[in-house]
Amino acid sequence: MDKVALIIGHNSRSKGAYSIILGSEYTYWKRIAEKIKTVIPQIVDVYERKANKCYTKEMNEVLEELNKNDYNFCLELHFNSSLNRNANGCECLVYWKNEKAKKLATNFMARLQNIFGSKIRGIHGIIEIQDSKTRGGYGICNSKDTYILVEPFFGTNEDESLRFSIEKDVADLFINFIKEKIKEG
Repeated sequence: MDKVALIIGHNSRSKGAYSIILGSEYTYWKRIAEKIKTVIPQIVDVYERKANKCYTKEMNEVLEELNKNDYNFCLELHFNSSLNRNANGCECLVYWKNEKAKKLATNFMARLQNIFGSKIRGIHGIIEIQDSKTRGGYGICNSKDTYILVEPFFGTNEDESLRFSIEKDVADLFINFIKEKIKEG
């Protein structure tokens, strides 16, 4: 059966970036992942890092479970932050040799641009990861399946946070993306 894994960025020990509008990365993406899972439970598995002493141990537990399955692709959910409150846009981190991940990420960011008016950061919005020690690279480099870390917006940018505050719209974007990409194979 075709399936997609959603990995909630951060956890109760390390909640990640903070938005005055949305709250922490962890609580925001936990709510969004639950909404997605409610609509397409047969297609999506949700993973959450259990609070442990360190990130590596937490991710190893997630990856041990994740790698027991065969996923069409995996999405690790995050949002960016910056001291510059005007920083904006979307980007995705992918394994540098994974063309499928690059195509999926490009399609995902085009949807963000069309639906939320997101700016694609950098040249193509793709950050190519070569090793697991690079920020965000642990899951990307240690998952056996195609793995994309998504950063759709900056939580520290109030305009972007407001656009992503209607959680049903955000969940719908992911639901439609997942269903269409599963159908395409």
